Amino acid sequence: MHALTPSNGPVLDVARTMSDDLDGVAHKLTETIHAHITELQDDLLVPTHESCRSNLGMIMTMLGDGTRPSLATPPPEALAYAKEYVRRGLGFEALQRAYRTGQATLSRMWLQELQARTDDAHELADTFGFFNDWLFTWVEALENGLTEYYMVERERQLRGISAIRVEQVRTILDGAVIDLRGASARLRYELDRTHVAYVVWANEGTLDAPNGNILFGAMERAATDVAELLGASDHIAVPLGGYLACWAGMRRSPAADFPGRLPLVNKHAVYVALGQPGDGVDGFKRSHEEAVLARRVHRLRGERARTSCVRFSDIALEAMLTASREEARHFVRQELGSLAGDDESSLRLRATLSIFLEEQASFVNAAARLGVHKNTVAYRIRRAEELLGRAVRDRPLELQTALRIADLGL
Repeated sequence: MHALTPSNGPVLDVARTMSDDLDGVAHKLTETIHAHITELQDDLLVPTHESCRSNLGMIMTMLGDGTRPSLATPPPEALAYAKEYVRRGLGFEALQRAYRTGQATLSRMWLQELQARTDDAHELADTFGFFNDWLFTWVEALENGLTEYYMVERERQLRGISAIRVEQVRTILDGAVIDLRGASARLRYELDRTHVAYVVWANEGTLDAPNGNILFGAMERAATDVAELLGASDHIAVPLGGYLACWAGMRRSPAADFPGRLPLVNKHAVYVALGQPGDGVDGFKRSHEEAVLARRVHRLRGERARTSCVRFSDIALEAMLTASREEARHFVRQELGSLAGDDESSLRLRATLSIFLEEQASFVNAAARLGVHKNTVAYRIRRAEELLGRAVRDRPLELQTALRIADLGL
């Protein structure tokens, strides 16, 4: 490792020469950076040049003053350049590559200047080694400051985008008249197509709790998983109250069997409720309303919920009939009588009765589904009829409806 203070005149000579042509050196660095980093657009040439020139000025001044390179802090133009990367959605890795490209280019230019000044191989190696060590330390120090600045700006941008999206989503859900193109631009999500809305939430804790960031991360991963399983071209997810409101965008309605491809296990320790596909702004709004209703029904079930994913199409009846919970409770008590109890025997009899009716009153089919003998099914049905005070074939529609609502545990 070479000492990080110049020990001879060539270092300062080169620094003075380059200081006299900062624009030319900065132009060379800018051209090389843009040639090597393909994601940089031509309209970024001026900011790149300004950042290079400012950084070069700092390098030459610090070398001339003998300031340790580890004390380098980003000049205003370098900070503005980093902010431009944030604004354009360019990753910090691209900014690092820009600096490494500039570092390598400046080292080559420095070597050429030194070679023009001396034929002494020892002096050349010592002087160039010093500058390489010095520049490496300088870039490392500068990157430390830029990293923190970039991350702060990135977080500020994300919060701003999120706030804009939340406001726009609430405007749509409130039924306000909107400019379709402008709203799509603010959401960064096209509204003029088919949508499947879904909500993602966690029963344990809230987003404001100490573990809120962990929960939010799990909810976002689940939102992305659902969008992929639906075959969506893209999706959005915005926090609304205690859940993440999501929409998966498609060019055409999903296949009729799409719900079957959704996860039935709680992979992320979170829950998902889906609305039905809907077109345009009206479909965006209605599908979300259905997803919220499906979530309400799923939460009513509590521990009775069999899966972590619920679809409005499967619980539309429960959603409608439980709009008034008191009326729903009254209906269940009227239809089921003593069979409406929460004891284990009542729960078992109701489960058997539900399957029996789903199987068109077939003792054999019901027994196969329950994994018991058909005589056991027959005994349970007789017992259920005793508690009901009537035959199960009387008022079958009302009976099946009451059984479904009772399963919610109102």
